[in-house]
Amino acid sequence: MDTTAPQLAKELGLSLPAVHRALDAEGVARTGRGHARRVPEGVLDRLLAERGSTPTQVAPGSELRVLAALSRAPLGLPSARSVATQAGLSPTTASKTLHTLRDRRLISRVSSEFARGRAKKESRWTAATHSWPEPLRSAVRRTRLPRAQNTRTETTTLPRSLHHLFWNADVKELSPETDGSYMAGRLLESPDIRAWRWALDNISLTDIDKAMSRRGVNPRTRALVANWMHRD
Repeated sequence: MDTTAPQLAKELGLSLPAVHRALDAEGVARTGRGHARRVPEGVLDRLLAERGSTPTQVAPGSELRVLAALSRAPLGLPSARSVATQAGLSPTTASKTLHTLRDRRLISRVSSEFARGRAKKESRWTAATHSWPEPLRSAVRRTRLPRAQNTRTETTTLPRSLHHLFWNADVKELSPETDGSYMAGRLLESPDIRAWRWALDNISLTDIDKAMSRRGVNPRTRALVANWMHRD
């Protein structure tokens, strides 16, 4: 059954003009004034997958998207632009939403030390999930973020800056396709944010899950990864 542009705008958590622009790009015909624009099922499925969706709202769609993005980033996100990319929002909307949510104490801006050759402090946006009421928590769990863009290079070669984590292996022979769980174990046990980002961007969820299920994994690491993987 087809849906209408206003219904799609509500589900996507976007403005109606933004939805009309998306439908124009999909080649969906506009209708005359007073007639709701219909969205074919195939276009609906594609837009939901590409742009994400929000459930019946207990909060504005932009807020649910930002909260979902942060709740699935175990180490937080460093900037409004990075939040915007994950949430499928414009940087301006993401920035305004971040400050609104911080004022309501639903998120926070924290400074932590990360290893980047040497210890370096970095401020990151993080989810203050302990302060979320259950209806909001449930809505965030049901929020679907946009499908990740393929940001990988043609090869998934481990960066030289992370070679030291595999001191007892032939790094040139390692591949996330064939050695994914082994690489995930090493990378996600590292305190280096670069190691985490590379692992989460390049190693399959199946291999990450396998690595985290092994004995000896730090419980805090396992909890952070499980949160990122959005397990209920």
